[in-house]
This record gives sequence, C-alpha cells and structure tokens, in this order.
Amino acid sequence: MKLSFGMLAMIAAASTGQSAAAQLAAPDYYIEALFAVSTAEQLANFCPEIAFNLHHAERMSTALLKRLADDGIEGDALSTLNGVEAGVATLQDGFVARHSLGSPTGEAVCDVARSEIAEASAIGAYLKDVEK
Repeated sequence: MKLSFGMLAMIAAASTGQSAAAQLAAPDYYIEALFAVSTAEQLANFCPEIAFNLHHAERMSTALLKRLADDGIEGDALSTLNGVEAGVATLQDGFVARHSLGSPTGEAVCDVARSEIAEASAIGAYLKDVEK
C-alpha cells in the first residue's frame, strides 16, 4: 500500500507558478497538521473498522486557520507556502517506516490505526473505532 495525499496535490496545484523567492516557509505546525489529517484519512480509507472523525477535523481546521491568520498567513498566502510537500513526505516516510507499512495487509493498517487512537496521537485524534 502506498499512502497518497490528495490534499497535498491541491496545495501543490494552488502554488503552481509561484516563484520560490515569493513563497513563505510553511510553519512546522501547518505541515504536521496536514500530515496528521491526511494520514488519518488514508488509514480510515484502508480500514473498514476505522472512521475519520469529521467533527474533530472541523474543529482543528478552524483552529489551524486561526493560528495561520494570527501568524499573518491567510488568503492567497496559503497557496504560496514553501516546503509543504517535502515536509509532509518526510513525515510520511517516517510513519511508513516506523509502522512497517511498506506492503501491509489490511489488518496491519487497522492495527496501526488502533494504536494511533490508543496513543491519543495527533493522527489518532482524527480516527474513531467503529468495530462492532
């Protein structure tokens, strides 16, 4: 299984055509938030016993946008953030290696999702166990 991040493709598309000099460095908290939400989304997609927690995602999205605005990053500036893809890819690679998800089974993905929930990690906060 190769985890993919559709959200990152949208971000990359939004910043196409921007010169590197005009781009702001993406804050670490922004990269970490994108990594957590997109990874949780992928875990939920690959594990039928795990659901993505939309309520948590909505709350965190609101808080993230407020923090970015407080840091002067809003509107068009969001599409010019530099280093988002590379930052998330680095975190993704570490996550895949740490959990041995190079070629996992469905049950392995579910086990990882459940461990993220149990650890109350940033990723786990976006997940709910719906197993009966």
